[in-house]
Amino acid sequence: MRVLTVAGERGSYDVVVDGGALGRLGELLDARSIARPLLAVTDTTVAPLHGRRTAAALGMPPPVELPDGEVFKRWQQVEGLLGHWLEGGLHRGGSVLAVGGGVVTDTVGFAAAVYLRGIDWVAAPTTLLAMVDAAVGGKTGINLPAGKNLAGAFWAPRLVVADPEALRTMPGRELRAGLVEVVKAAWVGDHALLELVEPAAAGGSPARAEVWEELVARSVQVKAAVVGADEREAGSRKALNLGHTLGHALEAAGGYRRFLHGEAVAWGLAAATAIARRRGLLSEDAGRRLGSALSSLGPFPPVRELEPERLLAHLARDKKRDDLGVGWVLPTDTGVVLDQRVSADEVRAVIEELMNGGCSPFE
Repeated sequence: MRVLTVAGERGSYDVVVDGGALGRLGELLDARSIARPLLAVTDTTVAPLHGRRTAAALGMPPPVELPDGEVFKRWQQVEGLLGHWLEGGLHRGGSVLAVGGGVVTDTVGFAAAVYLRGIDWVAAPTTLLAMVDAAVGGKTGINLPAGKNLAGAFWAPRLVVADPEALRTMPGRELRAGLVEVVKAAWVGDHALLELVEPAAAGGSPARAEVWEELVARSVQVKAAVVGADEREAGSRKALNLGHTLGHALEAAGGYRRFLHGEAVAWGLAAATAIARRRGLLSEDAGRRLGSALSSLGPFPPVRELEPERLLAHLARDKKRDDLGVGWVLPTDTGVVLDQRVSADEVRAVIEELMNGGCSPFE
């Protein structure tokens, strides 16, 4: 078992990474004197795999089952949860449990942040993406028609329990997409972690639980260090947006159906790599190493059919923009640089190059 601690404004919380931890969630809560959640939320895919069983083991009513998919991460689901919690008598002293992927943890965390001006929640991520990224760090939110995560709050969970055995139920495409976030974490703070990515991708379903426990724990360790220094993304936490500037635009332009989050981030990383190479920030060898790790996770849905101007319109509405525009995070040989201003012409050129395969290792 690996236990990592994330510091935050509302106090520190643990991220427990351990095979079989979902079945011991009650023990893990009791050991930390955290009151057991009263109500649970999952989605229609995770419910029969993990959600219903986890809720039952804690003596909870059957969980609310959200529709599965990024396209459903909307106000309607939040409003539905708030109404359900009111009907269930949930008060300020109670808490809720989120069992599922990033859509579930983002939505439940945001609903918890605004319900009665804030209640506690516990995250039980069941996808790789949620374990290494979405459920950790306190960023919660939903999508608006104009773009991804444009409504949200910083509202950290009381506990995160990541059970690598749950990854056995993940489709291969989703598992590989989750590994893109591991690549991002590796480049931000643990380059040696890349050595585990390609074998994990080639191995398919996680037969060796200890390898996946290591992948998850080390990715969380990177994020915990960054978040602990800058929870509200005033400075250094921006590093975790590597690949996400164009990635979020691709998700929105594709209607949240064309790309999985990690697939869109992979294209965003390819774009950031190309810009960094042109600016002399990234050596050819380092760029090749990053590209090779990403290529091992493909193939990814192509970007050819998307309109460059539509992507630029979504970029202009990025939640991270300021008076000077959107500051990109670009890779260097040893990590990343922040707040790099990239002109529309430069972005357009890179997008067109990606569409034509000129700087893409993915097709």
